[in-house]
Amino acid sequence: MRRRRVYAALIMVCLMLLGAVTVAGSWFFQNVPAPKDLRFGESTTITYANGTVVAGYGEYTRKLVDSYDELPDQIIWSLLALEDKDFFEHDGVDYKGTMRALVNNLSGGDTQGASTISQQYAGMVMEIRDDMSYGRKAREAVMAMKLEQQYSKKDILLHYLNLNFYGRGTYGIAAASEIWFGVPVAELTWGQGVLLAMQVKAGDGSFDPRLVEEGDTAPQDRWTYGMEQLLTMTDDLSEEQLAQVQAELDAGMPATLEALENPGSWGHDEATGFITNPIDGYIWDELESRYGLTQDQFYGKEANTGGYTVQLTLDPTLQNVAYETASRGDLKRKTNENGDFVDAEGAVVTDRAAADEYENDDGFFEFENTNDKAALADQNLSMANAVVAVEPGTGRVLAYYGGENGLGIDKAGIENPHPPSSTFKMITAATAIENGASIESWWNSDSPREFETMEGIGDGTISNAGRTEDIDKTLTDAVRDSRNTPMYAIAEKWGATAILVNAIEMGLRTLNQNEDGVSVTYKFYIEEDETITYSRHGVRENEDGSFVTDANGNVDPLAPLDEVNEDGTPVRTPLDLESPNSPFYYHISFGQYPTSVLDMATVYATIANDGTYNETHFVEKVLDRNGNEVQPIRALEETPALDASIARNLQWVGSTIDGEAGAIDRAYTGKTGTWEATAEGYEDANAHTWYVGAIPQLSIAAWVGNATAESAPLLNPDGGTDNVFGGTLSYPVWKQFMEGAIEAKEYPREEWQTADPVGSPIIDDILNENGMVDAGSAFCAANPTDSHCAPPQGGGNGGGGEQCTPIMEALGWCTPNGGGNGGGGNGGGGGGGNDD
Repeated sequence: MRRRRVYAALIMVCLMLLGAVTVAGSWFFQNVPAPKDLRFGESTTITYANGTVVAGYGEYTRKLVDSYDELPDQIIWSLLALEDKDFFEHDGVDYKGTMRALVNNLSGGDTQGASTISQQYAGMVMEIRDDMSYGRKAREAVMAMKLEQQYSKKDILLHYLNLNFYGRGTYGIAAASEIWFGVPVAELTWGQGVLLAMQVKAGDGSFDPRLVEEGDTAPQDRWTYGMEQLLTMTDDLSEEQLAQVQAELDAGMPATLEALENPGSWGHDEATGFITNPIDGYIWDELESRYGLTQDQFYGKEANTGGYTVQLTLDPTLQNVAYETASRGDLKRKTNENGDFVDAEGAVVTDRAAADEYENDDGFFEFENTNDKAALADQNLSMANAVVAVEPGTGRVLAYYGGENGLGIDKAGIENPHPPSSTFKMITAATAIENGASIESWWNSDSPREFETMEGIGDGTISNAGRTEDIDKTLTDAVRDSRNTPMYAIAEKWGATAILVNAIEMGLRTLNQNEDGVSVTYKFYIEEDETITYSRHGVRENEDGSFVTDANGNVDPLAPLDEVNEDGTPVRTPLDLESPNSPFYYHISFGQYPTSVLDMATVYATIANDGTYNETHFVEKVLDRNGNEVQPIRALEETPALDASIARNLQWVGSTIDGEAGAIDRAYTGKTGTWEATAEGYEDANAHTWYVGAIPQLSIAAWVGNATAESAPLLNPDGGTDNVFGGTLSYPVWKQFMEGAIEAKEYPREEWQTADPVGSPIIDDILNENGMVDAGSAFCAANPTDSHCAPPQGGGNGGGGEQCTPIMEALGWCTPNGGGNGGGGNGGGGGGGNDD
């Protein structure tokens, strides 16, 4: 027996010597590079404005830690406790362990590696770890000794942690920390550190508690062992650290985030995914336009690409308020009698997302309604909403909610626009003021009202929705009372194109209309020479009858419809400023053509910013893999869209427009909007409601509609179609979001600047065929001495003097003359005072 042991030992020595001879040359000629010297790409991380990780983009999630000093003790000593407790003492090779492994392997026991951290790292770099021969062990040993000559122990440990695969598609401890626990590596706890260190030899998921079969105790057993090993390292850890390890061991193994289906690109199925998703997320065009970086450069598949951090403008606090305000949970899905999810054909599916949407007896989708804090929690289950918050003065998008899943339909964005209805009237009013009118100008609000440009269109008239009285109104009251006919008159007088130009300069970037039965989306651009151009987009059919598809193979709803450049971008067409109504007709004046919630939030941010437009953007900054800020190739746009005095007049016009829930307790400006349904059987119902409004620090647009379709009706809690307007549905959403934002961000109370007089109180639109104003009109009631009014019956003019209307008085433009008995009237004695 003793003789056998000697023979076995001799054999082992011979094998070791043979392996040494085999790799002798590598001692002198082989280099073992550090990860930073290896050629591979890294994924890109996308974060909130405060650095909290939101999403990732890449083939794998790969991140490097640049310095050993950035590694916390929690991961250093957790790794060594499990893999190499004597790492800082040995010279790269554990001879006793290697001999022990050889003896065990030769005697028929389980194969053992007996590799130090240095040996494991050498094997990974040289891509030989899949070689299970004993010669490989010798080569590893030689390379490990060489490695220890080239690098310090700290460098080797850093390189090892950076290069390892930790399961869940993650390479490098920094990536693993984000994907497993959602925290930067510096914030790992001891328990989390051990759980990640467990994965260095378990890339198959055998130590992943979320991937093993129920009842498999391997992850728990390995974690407990690692924590107990830490407690034995009394020479390396302080008493305070040991106490914390014990406390975490007593608390149990930490929970991890759910494993990701696509570990390289993740987080895009959240509400923020409409901004980040790789198919049509907002950031990718912006990154190319502002930074000159293509989407491929962020992916990190090719060597020396990726590794960026894209910091969004989104404020996590406001994003949370937006989500809490707007989210109603997921749409309900179809189930069978057993409660199993089923697809459209009734086949059982295991993935909830693969199940068909549930439709109620009326054919409408319904929400799960899982958020009892939502503004619409008590409303009909088919009602959907979207909100966007833009910061006046910067153009930063601070919050965005277009739905639960950023890979689905975006109710706040360009792919699902809605008629902005009366919220557009602020832009029309701005156009009138720019052309010489004032908010004191008078307009004929008859309904229905005939217009020359409506000849041959329908019955040739425009009507005011839901209103029948025929009363002349000031521009202020026409906007506040949401009268359509004065808006159409403004468009007819100065041109629909003039309104469109104002809208674009204020931040509108998309507008949609039906052309020959096809939905066409116009994208607008302001070129460097200030020329306004546009391109047309929609579903485009190829010559073979197929349709242009997006990167996922789905029909692209925004494919270019006209000529394209060599790089595939659409050719831009200059806007015809000579045409009064092309490409949009006069109905633009009261918001007939659909646009996005994002665009309307931007327009009102411009109003709140005293008329200066700041480019709407989602990217705060870009950092390269070394943490250096990437400088943009162009500055953000900042242009004066409106004269400040015009913007301040608009602020005043909207300062009293609210809804049934009552005004917020500070200075604001806003406008409601409601648009009719077109679904068969619901012609007298409404389909869209809006409220867009701002305080000096924040502009918010809120939209409510039916989750089923753009044409479907708005429904009240009882399923009826009455009492569903901007003031009853969208305003409560806006108010909850705005008040939540004010509280969360502690915005100080700010007042609007004084609205100085702009333009003239023209009355052209209310003059009759004789060039006079009917004596019984509201204008003459407010201005009885005006020369355009017929003389009052049965009395004098009572002293006259300069007229001071209630609006002028409220703005501080004048003070009323006299009052009371009017000073000397000889008839009815009303005099020149303006008591109303």
